[in-house]
Amino acid sequence: MPVVSYLTAIETPHLTKPPTTPLATMDIDTPPPTSSNDNTPTFTGTGTIGTKPKDLSGVAWTTGGSLVGSLNPNNVGYRTSDGRGGYIISSTGKRYKRIKRDADGNIIDNDENDDDDEIPGNIVVQFSNRDGELVGEAMDVPTSAGSEELGTLIRSLLEEEEDDDHGTNKARIPYAFFAKVERTTRSRNPTTGEPATHTRVDEIDITDFASLKAFLKDYRKEVSTEQTLALTYQPLALFKVRPVTRCTDTLPGHTEAILHVSYGPDGKNLASGGGDATVRFWDVHTSTPRHTCKGHRDHVLSTAWSPDGVRFASGDKRGMLLLWDPVKGEALGKMQAHSKWITGLAWEPMHKNHGKCERLATSSKDGLGKIWNVRTKRCEVTLAGHSDSIESIKWGGEGLIYTASRDRTIKVWNADGGEGKRVG
Repeated sequence: MPVVSYLTAIETPHLTKPPTTPLATMDIDTPPPTSSNDNTPTFTGTGTIGTKPKDLSGVAWTTGGSLVGSLNPNNVGYRTSDGRGGYIISSTGKRYKRIKRDADGNIIDNDENDDDDEIPGNIVVQFSNRDGELVGEAMDVPTSAGSEELGTLIRSLLEEEEDDDHGTNKARIPYAFFAKVERTTRSRNPTTGEPATHTRVDEIDITDFASLKAFLKDYRKEVSTEQTLALTYQPLALFKVRPVTRCTDTLPGHTEAILHVSYGPDGKNLASGGGDATVRFWDVHTSTPRHTCKGHRDHVLSTAWSPDGVRFASGDKRGMLLLWDPVKGEALGKMQAHSKWITGLAWEPMHKNHGKCERLATSSKDGLGKIWNVRTKRCEVTLAGHSDSIESIKWGGEGLIYTASRDRTIKVWNADGGEGKRVG
């Protein structure tokens, strides 16, 4: 049986002669006709070109079976025999890049303009949740779909009914989508010099992309459109924040500026100190005053509740420290704590004193910190070391006192044993 080679030029403007290498070979039973009136060959027998003349101008079969040319303008698919002497073009989703040339035959680099052409109109997607459980079957999704369309799709897969009533949250739950991108890096072992390959999988949030096509365009080197794209969905929290249009309550009483407020340990009482030299206790449930306490002679700058809520301390601009009974609204003691105004108050934590709550630390603009015993009303320790005003003082849970000063330092003091030794 004779074997002939069929050569056909690919339809390109600059190609003037057929290629010299056969693109495919076929077995035939009869030779092609030699009539001068018919230039179109007709093959029969085992050849896959039919017995009737076909317009095959500008068509070339590659040895792998792909069809390119004017009869397949999208350059998509593979040929298979239909059993009747013809061909069936089977689409596989793979697109073959066309080479563009100018009038002189030079190749035009049009990668940027061809980006959209290289991305198919659809891609196979498989959804899963954060636990890795698959949701639904793999499905063909348009690459023009964005996060809203993907959200609608995942809600339908989860059998969430879309509700026209916007008062329900279920139908409007937004979703975020993440695509797994595998990255491979190559390096050399610094010791042996042998090449090493490292692979890691990153999750890319595609919610901010306008569409899947925009994501595929940015990650076209890492993500193949011929493989199933794994998307992980995650429901986002839905918050309803109502604007504050009015004040719920007003607590009038102070005649000058309020300079400090502090909540009681039980959360039911509030204390305030102001420029009118008064301390006021409030019931937060009824927004009414409990007691108005007078005793200071200048602005009340700092206030603090004892951890057990039995005592209350306040310090003013003249360095006076007053102790109060918050239940009765009566003064328990008064001490000239500092030579300048008191900037901070801190009680010793309850677990450090077995529930006695008798020690209180104060800080002042005079650059000193002091530890007081409120039961005996005596200063136990003076913390000296700062070169400027101490602006804040805190008593830590491990028995350490921290002071922050305008000298741009924070000093740490050991309050255990009544030593007040600086440890940092």
